[in-house]
Amino acid sequence: MPNIDKLLKQSNAGFKRYTGIHKATFREMLAAMQQHEAQKTKTGRPSVLSLEEQILLAITYWREYRTLYHISMDFGIHESSASRIIRKVEDILIDSGRFELPKKLPSRVDEDINWSVVIVDATETPIERPKKTKETTTAVRKNNTL
Repeated sequence: MPNIDKLLKQSNAGFKRYTGIHKATFREMLAAMQQHEAQKTKTGRPSVLSLEEQILLAITYWREYRTLYHISMDFGIHESSASRIIRKVEDILIDSGRFELPKKLPSRVDEDINWSVVIVDATETPIERPKKTKETTTAVRKNNTL
């Protein structure tokens, strides 16, 4: 598991090199997560990971695009827990209104630039499987067997 205290003691350049974001952005993310936690009315089973570790887990996934299995092994949790944490962090950060991706290309486009964009969605998504029902399974009757 990455040592969050050791990472936070890194210089700003070292922190950005490891995470891809500035320490100030990490602190803003942490503040948004803490605000969400403070506003929560329902409590459930607490996460094994601290809020800082949850943010780091999500950043690791976004930055390196490693599989959830490998990330979960590093953080000592199950990969389904890692997936839930990533979705939770994404939702909280988006709902905070402080973090978002650019929505469109710059408004001023030079005529001499030939724009071509390729977008690849390589995220892991849960598989939807059909439910097993009586109609979809074949039942064998006793009198048809020898």
